[in-house]
Amino acid sequence: MTLLIANKRTGACLCKRIKFRTTGEEINVAICHCTNCRRHCGSAYTANAWFPDEQFEWIRGADLLKQYDDHDTSTGEVVHRWHCTHCGSPISTKSPRMPGVTIVPCGLFEGQHVWKPKYEQWRRSRLCFVDVIKGVHDGSRYDGFPDIKELERIWAKL
Repeated sequence: MTLLIANKRTGACLCKRIKFRTTGEEINVAICHCTNCRRHCGSAYTANAWFPDEQFEWIRGADLLKQYDDHDTSTGEVVHRWHCTHCGSPISTKSPRMPGVTIVPCGLFEGQHVWKPKYEQWRRSRLCFVDVIKGVHDGSRYDGFPDIKELERIWAKL
């Protein structure tokens, strides 16, 4: 796989002790309204960029990562979440439903990037003050988490 050098982005946690780089285009930008993601990020919903593992690398501070295995998920599958042990920033997530993908909060990236959400899930858990996310097509909005067949269909479109 050839990586696009022109599309390098860096990001960091709040204390900047952990820093990472992504190379190339993200697979997807997803919005999640589930309770666990909201608790993980401390906000009304998460906005995450998905990158193939080979397009994600640690620049420094990987030794400061703490892993939390989230067992209380709607799918019953364990979701692995990492955060900075110094400042507590959520850094990345790995889902068994998306092997080979690193999920990174959009807010960690440095500078301005025009993120375009393509996918929204757990709308039934959306907080009452959150409006419809602009730019997400109706066919990519889900009240819960899509089943495996639907997820494969989504991936084929992306």
